[in-house]
Amino acid sequence: MIKGMKIFITGASGRLGGALNRRYAARHEMLTPSRSVLDLAKPDEVAEIVRDLDFDLLINCAGMISPDECEGDPLGAMRVNAESPAVLAAECQRRGARMIQISTDYVFDGEGDSLLSEAAPAAPAVPVNAYGRSKLAGEQAVLAACSQVLVARVSWLFGPDRPSFPDQMLARAIAGQEVAAIADKWSVPTSTDDIASWLEHLFIHRPAASGLLHVCNSGEATWHSYAETTLALALEIGLIQDLPPVKPQRMEEFTGFLARRPRYTTMSNAALADLLGETPQSWESALRQSLAGRVTR
Repeated sequence: MIKGMKIFITGASGRLGGALNRRYAARHEMLTPSRSVLDLAKPDEVAEIVRDLDFDLLINCAGMISPDECEGDPLGAMRVNAESPAVLAAECQRRGARMIQISTDYVFDGEGDSLLSEAAPAAPAVPVNAYGRSKLAGEQAVLAACSQVLVARVSWLFGPDRPSFPDQMLARAIAGQEVAAIADKWSVPTSTDDIASWLEHLFIHRPAASGLLHVCNSGEATWHSYAETTLALALEIGLIQDLPPVKPQRMEEFTGFLARRPRYTTMSNAALADLLGETPQSWESALRQSLAGRVTR
């Protein structure tokens, strides 16, 4: 029997925040203020608002997450992704609450070709875009401000709460449009439902867990193999009737990005597996479950 907690989630309407709120609401007392109430773009106002809230655990899912949006407004990205999280962490430290800060694989420069552990240096020079720089600054700020903070790095999220990459690929296939995806960029697609389960296990059964932790499914993919697997599973499940080819693209040929993307950011989940007592399932298995859920909804 899980003992209920008072959990404060920022960004509860987002892809990950929505999954956490959906999973935890039946067992925990949830506090999920909207952006109109708590706006991380205004760090000067955050402390006063949060000081009046009652919670045991703060999970900060809010952020400026579009690399291109961050590239166009790097100061805004720093306010949302670094300055306000530091304020939240300081308030958690003041009251003795725990905090989980959601971060990203984009803190790495992407120049390697082997699995990245928590001990791997984040971007030996600097992250390759404003998003990565702001999230790395946020990691450093919350770790300095709070002794009970867990920084959970996640990557390539998919789940039922907000559209993501698999939804885009399926929509193109169903519409009979060309499906194309970049084939020279690697990371780990990760289920928001799995993250919700893992984090709950950690804050209930491993409350002392703190510092950096890579929170992702097992395996790796390119956007191209991610798209191919999505469509193959969709065909198997019956979401599509024909399997279209996926045209491979190179990052250097893709002109749709304002911000540069890191090439290789596949994270090792070995430390997570040790904390959970089992290896997280593969991203392919998690994706199959996610797609199968569409049939029953």
